[in-house]
Amino acid sequence: MAKQIILIQNQIKKCFITALLILAGMASCIAQHAERPNIIIIVADDLGYGDLACYGNKNIQTPNIDKLAKGGIKFLDFHSNGAVCSPTRASLLTGKYPQSVGISGVITAKDHRDVGLDKSEILIPEVLKKIGYTTGMAGKWHLGYDTMYSPVKQGFEIFKGYTSGNVDYITHFDQENNFDWWANVDKSYEKGYTTDLITEHSLSFIKKNKHTPFFLYIAHEAPHSPYQLRESAPERGENASQNLLSKQNNADVYRKMIEIMDEGIGKVMASLEKNKISKNTLVLFLSDNGATPVGSNLPYKGYKAQVWEGGHRVPAIAYWKGVIQPGFTTEQIMTMDIFPTITDLVGVDVSGSINFAGKSFRNLFSDHQFHMNERPLFWSYNNSTAIRQGNWKLVHEKEKFYLYDLSKDPGEVNNVYEKFPDGAKTLTGFLDQWVKKMSLIHQKS
Repeated sequence: MAKQIILIQNQIKKCFITALLILAGMASCIAQHAERPNIIIIVADDLGYGDLACYGNKNIQTPNIDKLAKGGIKFLDFHSNGAVCSPTRASLLTGKYPQSVGISGVITAKDHRDVGLDKSEILIPEVLKKIGYTTGMAGKWHLGYDTMYSPVKQGFEIFKGYTSGNVDYITHFDQENNFDWWANVDKSYEKGYTTDLITEHSLSFIKKNKHTPFFLYIAHEAPHSPYQLRESAPERGENASQNLLSKQNNADVYRKMIEIMDEGIGKVMASLEKNKISKNTLVLFLSDNGATPVGSNLPYKGYKAQVWEGGHRVPAIAYWKGVIQPGFTTEQIMTMDIFPTITDLVGVDVSGSINFAGKSFRNLFSDHQFHMNERPLFWSYNNSTAIRQGNWKLVHEKEKFYLYDLSKDPGEVNNVYEKFPDGAKTLTGFLDQWVKKMSLIHQKS
């Protein structure tokens, strides 16, 4: 029965995609095929706002990411849709709040092996593939373990990576000691350090597809635990060694893991230059949520899995050589805004088939102040909720309300809930309405 439902969903999805192409009109998608930009999205895993040199870190050397920030737009008020991994990735690929697509928390390796992102959702690669893009992914999926939810069943032509929340960087076994490294829907027993393999597969994809427009999703594992380097002993799988865990300095390993990821990003950017496609390639870099206590979310309060700023305000950069004007922006952007930005950029009208919650920020590429801050933004995780509108943020946690003016108190130190009852009441009402709306949307889907 489940497989029949999936087949029906796939047929419905194909009809939707066909409809959006008719509405868009192939002749008007952007002009000529060669003029469509390549798009690369690089997502770091559990990287904190304060974990990069270009965001103020004095101990971690990230020259390649810093170069992107210097030559592109550095976002100072960018937020992940989720405070943990799976929800943000669902929002990235659907352009919607994760709660509305049924991914409100982590899809765990232990308890959710038959769960995945609903196949009826239309994802970025599906839209781009239909207008001539080659689509590929390297790294972390985390939106379904069963091969029925594989990236290659949802728009990606090539997938090299893993499906769980994290794998041993050496042996590629997940948290439940299942081997988890794939080439499309087949297990791939290639050897290598996870970060290096993700980089190698990304470079191979770029080289192979340099003459056609492509979409490449590079989903790094770093700096997510387990904290391992190239020379580290395995912690999972055969010949695993647990004895080293208590002896290593996790903070030092964490630093080096970020620096290795930065090294790989440098190779990706060098490949664009070598293949003479850097001026026709948009590169977006971001984190999926805030850091754990091993990392840094400074100057913000909280960590991964929390709705305080440190749990979801993340580093993000947009780079496009010769197109994007260097600088920074304080516009409030969310992960779900990336998909509508891409459809806006390539000229595809999907309004008839996708009801985006996100909003295009394409205009920020030329005007770093685009006035997107009027809309309310929402977060929800583990019975904690939050709303941001303008400079005001309201948090509801453990039956208590907190209100902050982030323009004066970005660290969420002074709760002014009692001092501004009218504003607090308004935000509380918006938050309650959103929670109910998300529940209704998910029930209907």
